[in-house]
Amino acid sequence: MGDIFGSGAMTITGLWLLYFYIEVAGLSPAAAASIFAIGKIWDGITDPVMGYITDNVRTRWGRRRIFFILGAPLSLTFALMWLSGFGYVWYMGTYLVFNTVFTLLMVPYDTLPAEMTSRYDIRSKMSGARMLFAQATAFLAALIPGQIIAHTATKAQAFMWIGIVFAVLFALPWFFVWRGTWERENLPPPPVEKGMLKTVISLYREMATTFRLKTFRVHIMMYVGGAVALDIFGSLFMHFMAYVLQVSTSLASQAMSLMTLFQFFAIPLFTWLCIRIGNGHAYKCAIGMILLSLIWFSQLSPTAPQLTLFLLAGAVMMGIARGGTYLIPWNIYNFLPDVDEALTGVRREGIYAGVMMLTRKLSQALALFVVGLALEAFGFTKGAASQSAQALQGLWLVFLIGPGLLAILALTGAFRFRLSRQRHAVLLSELERLRAGGLPEQATAQAREVVETLTGHRHRNDNWRSKATP
Repeated sequence: MGDIFGSGAMTITGLWLLYFYIEVAGLSPAAAASIFAIGKIWDGITDPVMGYITDNVRTRWGRRRIFFILGAPLSLTFALMWLSGFGYVWYMGTYLVFNTVFTLLMVPYDTLPAEMTSRYDIRSKMSGARMLFAQATAFLAALIPGQIIAHTATKAQAFMWIGIVFAVLFALPWFFVWRGTWERENLPPPPVEKGMLKTVISLYREMATTFRLKTFRVHIMMYVGGAVALDIFGSLFMHFMAYVLQVSTSLASQAMSLMTLFQFFAIPLFTWLCIRIGNGHAYKCAIGMILLSLIWFSQLSPTAPQLTLFLLAGAVMMGIARGGTYLIPWNIYNFLPDVDEALTGVRREGIYAGVMMLTRKLSQALALFVVGLALEAFGFTKGAASQSAQALQGLWLVFLIGPGLLAILALTGAFRFRLSRQRHAVLLSELERLRAGGLPEQATAQAREVVETLTGHRHRNDNWRSKATP
């Protein structure tokens, strides 16, 4: 249920916030894009710090779940971002506040499947279950704003109500998340750091070490490529519909709703594919559908016969692709701490959640910043009823070519991904042996091959040797 907040907030900000900043708040495309960029620089501090804290804090209410109670009421700050009539500083400030709240809740939340079970199939089903909530909320995040806009006198009032409605919705699930989850028990005490400087150095040292893991580097290619491709597509969808295809806001909203509805239907399909054929092969299917959808949209024009039918068909295709693209990387994340433990000898779910979220946000911010600059360079005029031919051509290029290149990056990562269900089973068996006091050099040939393939390093870590039974 935590993804009612996580997915809902990301969906609304991804689909509507750039539109709100430009068309309602009156910011220029470059100024609006700079808010995303500066916000993600701030995330560069808060995301890994939160990951480090959740790995190392110890309280009577757990090291992860305590933050659900602390952060739930703060999620109401979401409403502040959607108030019109303010200047650049207000929108920058409210965006930074909400991003901090998002980090406070979602970094510990993302660690839970790896905390709650070690089984491949159960973790995959957990990811599928959370994504069902995510995509159901994404459907509401696409449907409700369009309906509010259609039935409200002004866009300023509409977005104010959008902010209030979803802020309340996002605060509701956290009590149930806190009550219905659990964490690992009998954890070793955290390392003792003396002084703020040493703590900060330790934090960023841990951040950097995540990229030593070969599987994580490949995973980041997949995750960033696919997610940011969809960020660009989603942030410009309404502009593309209104200016390039020249369809009504009502029809564009219907297409967006249909797209998010089929995201929801795609989750059980891709959950089954992840279990049946593996995460890497399932992700190839999802990214392949993104590329096909982009080609489909590139062939549409205002004069195309049966434009409405073809537009809705493209929305269905992209919706299915989005379901798999959002699900699979977070399913893969559940298994990264196991690979990391084989390399380091410790459990670091939090730091991986922090670095993964940070990398995602930084790449998203950079992409949206470049989008804003590109639109301005092509002569896109905020709030105009029509745009120049050069601006329309620029919008077409950014909307289709940018996501296409990023999707190709994600597909390249998927072909290099090696963490299968069979390898994970061997990995877990090896971890159990090491935890029982075995030595890395005593590993079987199969276990050694799996560990070295997934980590990218020789299987001879000194941390395991220090824990070995005398």
